[in-house]
Amino acid sequence: MAGVKDDIQKILEVAVHAPSGENAQPWRFEIRQGEIAVFNIPERDQSLYNYGQLASYVAHGALIENILIASSAFGYKAQLNLCPQEKDADLVAIISLEKGLSAESPVYRYIQTRCTNRKPYKREPLSKNQLVQLISSADSIRGGKLLLVQDREKINALARAGSVNEQVMLHNKFLHNFFFTHINWTQEEEDKKRIGFYIKTLELPPPAQVMFKIFRRWPIMKVLNRIGFAKIAAKSNADIYASCAGMGAVVVSQKTPRDFITGGRIMQQVWLKATQIGLDIQPLAGVLFFMRGIQAGHTDRFMPQQVDLIKNAYNDIRTIFGAESHEEIVMMFRIGEGEAPSACSSRLLPQIIANEAGI
Repeated sequence: MAGVKDDIQKILEVAVHAPSGENAQPWRFEIRQGEIAVFNIPERDQSLYNYGQLASYVAHGALIENILIASSAFGYKAQLNLCPQEKDADLVAIISLEKGLSAESPVYRYIQTRCTNRKPYKREPLSKNQLVQLISSADSIRGGKLLLVQDREKINALARAGSVNEQVMLHNKFLHNFFFTHINWTQEEEDKKRIGFYIKTLELPPPAQVMFKIFRRWPIMKVLNRIGFAKIAAKSNADIYASCAGMGAVVVSQKTPRDFITGGRIMQQVWLKATQIGLDIQPLAGVLFFMRGIQAGHTDRFMPQQVDLIKNAYNDIRTIFGAESHEEIVMMFRIGEGEAPSACSSRLLPQIIANEAGI
């Protein structure tokens, strides 16, 4: 079974090029008897964005979709079993592989080139063909759907709602410190850690990169916020977010871990299809993730006015996309055509434990 083991190693080396919050990459793997067991690593992301590990489940959905796509490219049929054991909450999925006839997915080659692009995009609406391809990619996975908005006023409103993330983050000591401790400031640091934000992926002009090193000191940021810096920064980001062809949302019917994994799978399919057809994507889901903790009563890390800001932005997002009362918006993003990103985040090699007796 050495050939299977080698193939699984290669499949996972491709699959880990999946998006995750703060590029935390909260996963590890066990392989045995032609199976891949996928585990969550909760300690990788204990942020306010990750209440109940739901953001990590979205990341695992993207990872799992990559595994399924890559498995086909290596000639395997894959069977997915989500959250198979309630007694082990960290066991996210077991994927069984069987050698057989399988066609390579047309998006396979884009797994390792897909990247968050934070540059401004063109504002021209998406073509009918692009819309059809994006929606079809989402519909290929049951359990959720893709919603797209191209009305300019609605785009502007969603951009403002999305930028509440920065307004809160820069005005909240806990979030501020969390963000700035996850930045890799040099290529050397990025190459060594391979986790967190590489400064160049934030698309800051050189003067702003210098100022960013000053902003990481909370006492300085606290003084700047007295003159409204957080609001100014959020407005600037909202302008960039609005420079796009449209806004998208991935919607699922419930709030279980399985649903969030499904939402992550749909988001990854859409993102890969977008990459294939020459479009860029930037997730704007901070407010959505904050709100999950607030809904559960975890507000102690937020000031009352910040809770109100988040709630209002969340309600605006739901209203604009027309989400029904029972539906949950897992992800929001902007989409369009932009210049190539300045850099992409690095990835750790997959953390694998092999059961030699079973391989």
